[in-house]
Amino acid sequence: MTRQVVKLGSSSIASGDGLALDVIAGLVSQIAAVQRAGQEIILVTSGAARLGRRLLSFEGPTAGAAPALRALVSSVRSSMGEAADYARLIGSLQETLRRYESAEPMPQAVDVALPASVGQPALMAMYRQLAAAVGIEVCQILVSRSDLASARAMSDLGSLLNEALGRGLLPVVNGNDAMDPVSALDNDQVAVAISVAAGASRLLFLTDVRAAYRDLAFRDRISRLTPDEARALRITAGGAGRGGMGSKLSAAARAACCGIECVIGSAREPDVVARSINPRARLGTVVRAAGRSLEPSQRWVGGMAYSAGSIHVNKDAEQSLRSGSTLFLSGVKRVDGDFGVGSVVELLDVRHPERLIGRGSVALPSGTLRLLRALSPQEVACAISVLLRLWRAPAPQARAGPGDRAAAVAALTDPDMFEDCKELAAGGSTASREALAQLAASSADRIGELADSLMLTQPQLCAEILLDRGFMLGHVPAEPAARRTFRNIHAVHRESLVVYPPGR
Repeated sequence: MTRQVVKLGSSSIASGDGLALDVIAGLVSQIAAVQRAGQEIILVTSGAARLGRRLLSFEGPTAGAAPALRALVSSVRSSMGEAADYARLIGSLQETLRRYESAEPMPQAVDVALPASVGQPALMAMYRQLAAAVGIEVCQILVSRSDLASARAMSDLGSLLNEALGRGLLPVVNGNDAMDPVSALDNDQVAVAISVAAGASRLLFLTDVRAAYRDLAFRDRISRLTPDEARALRITAGGAGRGGMGSKLSAAARAACCGIECVIGSAREPDVVARSINPRARLGTVVRAAGRSLEPSQRWVGGMAYSAGSIHVNKDAEQSLRSGSTLFLSGVKRVDGDFGVGSVVELLDVRHPERLIGRGSVALPSGTLRLLRALSPQEVACAISVLLRLWRAPAPQARAGPGDRAAAVAALTDPDMFEDCKELAAGGSTASREALAQLAASSADRIGELADSLMLTQPQLCAEILLDRGFMLGHVPAEPAARRTFRNIHAVHRESLVVYPPGR
């Protein structure tokens, strides 16, 4: 028995007036046939916001009604003169006009959320009617960004999906645009999370083209890809949804790293659902699975949580991660995104960023990681010493100008005066000199933010330095216990690390 997630994109079910009912009805019939053959299907669908816009006349044949009605009002006003029904007719036409135009554009959140909230029940009513016609019952599941951020919520979702499938239901899942209108969440990412949560073995992305192509003329078709190749492929493709082919390839690569084989194909391909389950069928673009499915304890970090950013590591750090070690600051070469402690990030090869090494929950916020990245334990100690000295230095007088503040910072970061600054300035790596320059250029508020985050994440280390008081003179604690603490600062929580098999 195969458990497969089918992701139906907006571009594949869009028509000029709303949704392509023939495509949706045909797909539901195919799912029913596959279910009767003993397979389990979960449907992740887009289209709620598009349908809602159609129902609210934000687009479609009535979308251009406002200019036409406005012209009609002017024409009637000029032609009717003093007719008895003039005022009443004009008032009626102007009231109709107000239904099709607004004085001010809606806020971005409302502009997305309102159509989604109107379209979601209509979309589900349509799915339920179509499914009932072929003898299956559906259940609706909405997934929000906050759900993906909760390991407990996603575990509960996996249990719900298992129970629904066990009862022969067809789960219909959609991103909750009414509650997440302006987030980066899209249904391609939702489909990956659902696939991992449900323990699916396959994921089918249905779109408006037959496969991924290397060219925009759709001539150079791609049959098979590894996860690394899928992430490296650069394709620009339009569509009615938030994603595009690039989004699907990125999502498919992550799913493949979690042991889920992915197929990208056309929603109008005959018998596409049954053929996608057959490994011998020549269908669309296949992104091959790398390794086995994730263990339940790894699923949230490894495949379900929404990534808040990325950390690029060197080869030595990757080898250390694959041997079971954690990620230390010396192996962090680049940090992308703004995130706090506990956020899930992707771990990438710094030289080949298309290579997804793994994922993990960060132990330090992005700002601290950028300051301390690629530093040796001794350089980390010096950078923290400088940071705390800038933090604890007396604040300038109220009448002091920007020049006085700059002079005070320059004095506190002078390599000729402070040993910790001298070590950073003369360090053997570019990262050490960049760390000193970053500290010297930071505002008082920025220094306070960095110090506060360090106090929260490394309280024992900060306490040892503050109690020692040598940092005010530029001296770094030399006791063995303090040095061990500096060596043991890591970028990612060890217990959260999920390292994928090589995806080449």
